[in-house]
Amino acid sequence: MSNKQRKSLLYYWSIRYFIVLLISIVIASAATIFLIYWDAKGKQRLGLENTIHDVAAEATNRGGKLPEGAELGRLLDQYARQNDLWDRSFVFVFDADRRLVRQFPLYAPFEEEQLAERLPDMIAGGLDITELQSDQDHLSYLAAVRPIGNPAETTGYVVYLVQKQTVVKTTPMQHRIMRFSIVAVAFVIGWGILFLLTRRLLQPIQETADAAKQIVAGNYRIEFNNNHDEKEIYELMVAFKEMAERLEHLESLRNQLFLGVTHELKTPIAAISGLVQAVRDEIVADEEAKEFLEMSLKETGRLQKMVEDLLDFNRFAAKTVTVAHQQVDLRTELNEMVVRWMRAQEKRDVYPIVETAGERDDWQAFTDPARLEQIMVNLLNNAAEAIDERGSITIRLFAGPSHYRIEVQDTGEGIPPEEQEAVFEAFYRGQKKRTHVHGLGIGLPFSKLIASSLGGDLILSHSSSEGTAFTLRIPVIHSNR
Repeated sequence: MSNKQRKSLLYYWSIRYFIVLLISIVIASAATIFLIYWDAKGKQRLGLENTIHDVAAEATNRGGKLPEGAELGRLLDQYARQNDLWDRSFVFVFDADRRLVRQFPLYAPFEEEQLAERLPDMIAGGLDITELQSDQDHLSYLAAVRPIGNPAETTGYVVYLVQKQTVVKTTPMQHRIMRFSIVAVAFVIGWGILFLLTRRLLQPIQETADAAKQIVAGNYRIEFNNNHDEKEIYELMVAFKEMAERLEHLESLRNQLFLGVTHELKTPIAAISGLVQAVRDEIVADEEAKEFLEMSLKETGRLQKMVEDLLDFNRFAAKTVTVAHQQVDLRTELNEMVVRWMRAQEKRDVYPIVETAGERDDWQAFTDPARLEQIMVNLLNNAAEAIDERGSITIRLFAGPSHYRIEVQDTGEGIPPEEQEAVFEAFYRGQKKRTHVHGLGIGLPFSKLIASSLGGDLILSHSSSEGTAFTLRIPVIHSNR
């Protein structure tokens, strides 16, 4: 698994949801404000054009003049309301020679001379609106100019100025519309982005579902994209791939088991059938017939032992077997186990030696001696198969503060390095055992299961061309774990 630090899925997506929502609101707010501002700016220009037209028409109707004082203020307010122009306005009236004849209000952000100098340029633009920069308050203003009189005779000019729209001015109703628009746009944008993010989240889940279908179909070689930032998704992908590899391995072991059991059971059955037929057909008689029957009984016992081993292994793997702990002298038990094992061997060229490390008189332990003997018998059988007539087997007993260690070492040819990691795999048999040694490949896995049920463990200490050593650890005092 990669060492890359990954975030929790809850953290990963909650942060993204918050960021997406925040960005959506910002985008929606900016877009809404821009649209409102753009609309207000357009309305301001349109209102300015209509207002200057009305003011110029009023001046023309009055002979080139406008009312004075409060009457002019009321008239300008009337035109501003009619044209939705609510900004503060300034009106300048010039005669044909561009001399100022009227100004309202008296205070204005532009001097008379400044407007008089710009008037020719503004007149040349017709009704186009000109932007002016005030030297007094340094603000921007929009100015519109309109000739007074008829096309044949111009008696003067009227200039109408308003401050340029820089801030959106809204009514309460417009406030509600703006808020609604922001929420609606944020919802649409947020939903769209979250939809895309959710699709990205569902992609690895869909990959896993497709991979599960492949496994159901018997295809265990699946590939995943492991480049995911979410911790849970990454771990799911890695765990699923490891599960697929494990299932493929177990399928291979199942096939090996089927072939191995078929082969191992077929051999004694064929031998028994041949021996019994020879006696039945009287091909052999007297002592030879008894010998054939004795061999048949031996093969029958071998068959029974294999079936019992399979049943015991299955019960221990399913954890349906209990062990009976009792107090025993470990050194005495080991010596008696060696004696019993030797009596069951056809060849007695090798006698295992039991050694104890350190000066110690008390080797009491709480364990199940019957189960312990099953482990020792498996280890001794493996050691005997690995050595020749000049080899030796040594059993060393070590005492620790909480565990005893029993080391079974032989001087055989060792286990190949490529097979050492698989020695405790169920039904696994090395290359040599497949061709020269009978068995189902459950001796060491079975022994490891028993060791675990006793509260200890069984490991391969080392193996080389000079020999192999297995170490069994059992607790000094039984723990009810």
